[in-house]
Amino acid sequence: MTTTPASGASSRKYWITAAFLYLSYFVLGFSLFAQAQYKPALTTQWSTSVEGVFSAIAWMMVGRLIAYPLAGPVADRVSRRLGAIIGAALLALSFIGIIMVGSSTMGVVMCVVAGMGNGFLDPAVYPALSEIFESKAHIANLLLKFAILVAQFLLPFLISHTGGSGHDSGFRTIYIAYAVIIAVVIVGLALSPFPPNASHGDAAASASAESAAGFRFDTTVLMIMVLGATTITTFTLWGNSNQELGKAYGMADPGSTQSWYAAGAMVAILVSTVLLTRVRVTQIIVVYPLISAITLLAVYFIHAAWIVPAGGFIIGWTAAGGVLQLVTSLANSLFPQSCGLMTSLVMIASAVGAFGFQQLAKPWVASAPGNVVLLNAIITLVGVGVAVMVDRVEKRRLASVPAA
Repeated sequence: MTTTPASGASSRKYWITAAFLYLSYFVLGFSLFAQAQYKPALTTQWSTSVEGVFSAIAWMMVGRLIAYPLAGPVADRVSRRLGAIIGAALLALSFIGIIMVGSSTMGVVMCVVAGMGNGFLDPAVYPALSEIFESKAHIANLLLKFAILVAQFLLPFLISHTGGSGHDSGFRTIYIAYAVIIAVVIVGLALSPFPPNASHGDAAASASAESAAGFRFDTTVLMIMVLGATTITTFTLWGNSNQELGKAYGMADPGSTQSWYAAGAMVAILVSTVLLTRVRVTQIIVVYPLISAITLLAVYFIHAAWIVPAGGFIIGWTAAGGVLQLVTSLANSLFPQSCGLMTSLVMIASAVGAFGFQQLAKPWVASAPGNVVLLNAIITLVGVGVAVMVDRVEKRRLASVPAA
């Protein structure tokens, strides 16, 4: 019998740990979109163009790729705590570096460091929360997205309060503030208790070794990785180009789209938390991206200022509202003794997809943002097709599970 992770009343002693894990993702939410919102300030700081900043942002995905092959084993074989602390420390370093460096090359380096921070957090935090809240792992992981979205919702207000996206001193103040918050997280994670890894313990280690030895890179794993790539691309391409799209469509305040986007995603978390008690997780992974694709096509064909924030709200709901987290949680539930490995595989695929498609879209960001929307719609539709096949696999798996 494997070591049972924290459950019921015993999980309460880990609630402070969970709070710091969620706070780390609140800071990560800032990291994921701050550079996109601060393009004007960073073009000056890094002596580059809007396209140069967009390209640097894409290199965050390379940082994740660098981290994941090491981060998964660290989280599984050493400790979730160490992986999370390394990730948080790398985020802190990136925040300070982004406001200190003065060239586009070093800007790319700092974005790589930020991506590495993300890459160490994912394989440590997702499994840790699954072990703390064993019976509600899907919901616990989904709430990570809520923490990210709170940060993204607040970001436009912080930008406005500090003088706008081109205000040099304002953007430095915000980055320093988040560096202080993540420093608090590091101390908290170092002092808080963590549950035993599901892969630790004698029996669990034996099961983990057996699982690793029998792990096959089959069609199901490949399809889940494809979903990792498509689901992140939908909201990454949108999030990093909606300001330019808003300007092209005549919006007076293009930055407000980010708040509508974050609001939609926060609503999605609340709705999905209820839906997960009534439907299969794979049904959400099918339906939400389908709505995203339809929305993107509507935005592409309807050239009006109102469609951008409206589309942002819907994309936030159906793409940024935790679909990637649900794909990751599904992968972990299918391979419970290799959670770190499966999280790494999904996130490696997501990093490759997001980086590749952002590089493909780079020439259109400033000059033809509508083309980015169309490309995004096509990628999202591919994901819908793959999700339908994964849903069939999940239905067969559930049908084969004996009734309790």
